[in-house]
Amino acid sequence: MEITWRDWLHSSRGRGILIFCVATLVSMVLFMPIYYREILAPKVGILLNDPILNFFTPSDWSNAVFFILTVALVQTLFTYANKPAILLTGILTYCLVNILRTLTMYAITLEPPADMILLIDPISASLVYPEKAFAKDLFFSGHVSTMMAMVYVERNRYWYLAKLAGTSLMALFLAWQHVHYTVDLLAAPMVTYLIYLGARRYVAAITPKKIEEVSAE
Repeated sequence: MEITWRDWLHSSRGRGILIFCVATLVSMVLFMPIYYREILAPKVGILLNDPILNFFTPSDWSNAVFFILTVALVQTLFTYANKPAILLTGILTYCLVNILRTLTMYAITLEPPADMILLIDPISASLVYPEKAFAKDLFFSGHVSTMMAMVYVERNRYWYLAKLAGTSLMALFLAWQHVHYTVDLLAAPMVTYLIYLGARRYVAAITPKKIEEVSAE
């Protein structure tokens, strides 16, 4: 029997995950602009020599990146709206990834490629980024991580392959635009997968049977 939203809300662990995710998302909107502007921006980073980027003359692919991300996001939300275990595994993965990114961006601060074309995302630019865009949120790629979180929770084989192809195309566009170094793009899927495994295991502990047992006590 698949867990429902009602089951989820009857579980203390389920409510805890919801509260954690909402608090994390609100904190990102409120505090990340300050973090970018006051902490990361003044910090001197490392300028990498990335031979892969040298294959590409920078071109602006912001709209294409935003389109891929939006299609994947809308599909995920609509497909799994009534499957909270799957949907919230993805959201929990996303929140944990962004908490980790906050730490890695400070611990491994990179200076952006000199010829970077800023990525303008109309949603995140209006909510999170100072001055509508920010160049030093590099290690590791947030866009690729977000896409991979949706890949890992996807249960339909065809959508899984479509999202995987979309992520690969997005990574190509980000490299082409010189928004990220190659290491940013390669690290994102691996880090996200490890976090996803932990999130999936934590969410899987919430089952209707266990909820019924707790309710009966």
